[in-house]
Amino acid sequence: MPYYPETTVIKGLARVTRERRLPPGVVHRRTTVGPGAQVSAVTVVLQGDALRAYRILDVARALRLRKAGPQQVADLITVAPDRRVRLGQELAARGRGKRAQTLLSPVDGEVVSVDDGQIIIQASERAVEVLARIPGEVESVENDIVRISGVSAVMQCAWGNGRFFFGGYQFLPEAGFAALRTLDPTISPYRAKMIISPLPIERADLLLAQRQDAAGVVAPSMSASLREFALGLTFPVILTEGFGRRQPTALIYRLLQSNIGRQAAFDAATPDHWRWERPEIVLPLPAGGTFPETPSLTRALTVGASVRLTRAPWDGILAEVVALPPTPQALDNGLRVPCARVRLPNNREVLVPLANLELLG
Repeated sequence: MPYYPETTVIKGLARVTRERRLPPGVVHRRTTVGPGAQVSAVTVVLQGDALRAYRILDVARALRLRKAGPQQVADLITVAPDRRVRLGQELAARGRGKRAQTLLSPVDGEVVSVDDGQIIIQASERAVEVLARIPGEVESVENDIVRISGVSAVMQCAWGNGRFFFGGYQFLPEAGFAALRTLDPTISPYRAKMIISPLPIERADLLLAQRQDAAGVVAPSMSASLREFALGLTFPVILTEGFGRRQPTALIYRLLQSNIGRQAAFDAATPDHWRWERPEIVLPLPAGGTFPETPSLTRALTVGASVRLTRAPWDGILAEVVALPPTPQALDNGLRVPCARVRLPNNREVLVPLANLELLG
């Protein structure tokens, strides 16, 4: 029976296609791009409003109509349901010229209902803008969904704090974050750049990155106790492996190292069971006349597949599947579970439970 492990995309060159949509609860105002448009990572592709409080406006009272019937009041209303209104916009008017009486909108928002002489407006709490978050071409625009495609190196990660940055990055020196303590933030090479750490990070490291005006931090892991602290930071924090003390995936750091000097999109999307987005690093690259494939996320595990091991003692190591035994195999701990035989980078072959494998898309 085919086994479909979780797939993590780590590719040096791939066709990356992403859909951008407004968050739940946000009303679509307008789409700012059309099919075929070239966008940068920081191009605004969708705009909307987060709507909250309701305002109920009595038209007859506002226009001082004491004896007017419902139809007379309705004839004075100049807005319709499902229309956006701005602060100070006319909603209803009685008379003309200097002696005219008008009812003006007290808020920015959307007209929910016009009925029985009342106008109900749902007020805009704040404006929402959705960025492309990857450079590329707009493939399609449908309702409030914009589909964007480009050619890039892509490195999917394990966790992010919900922030985003597009720009340059810099690796830490061998001394790690300690080497940053003596740097002047105004001239630091890490100022306004993502800091790439090959080691797990601590709270002090994040505070130091903040003092250095860094654009954010990428690291293999950190303590789970720092999750709430990281969520409160204004810059992106991306963990390539997750929480705890995890070893980095060498391929991710090799891709970043080989493209040092380029700009990348660091999308620290917070994992959510109800959303498809994952935290990732997308590094735009020239296609060179090639047409790379879009990574597949629904492949079955097969012999020859590249996988990442997710548990000790080989956590984070990339390996190749050399055999898929048809029956459960006995492990050193006495358990018999479905396994794959994989070849490690040192050519050693070992049995690994299927549950401890991630397929590289």
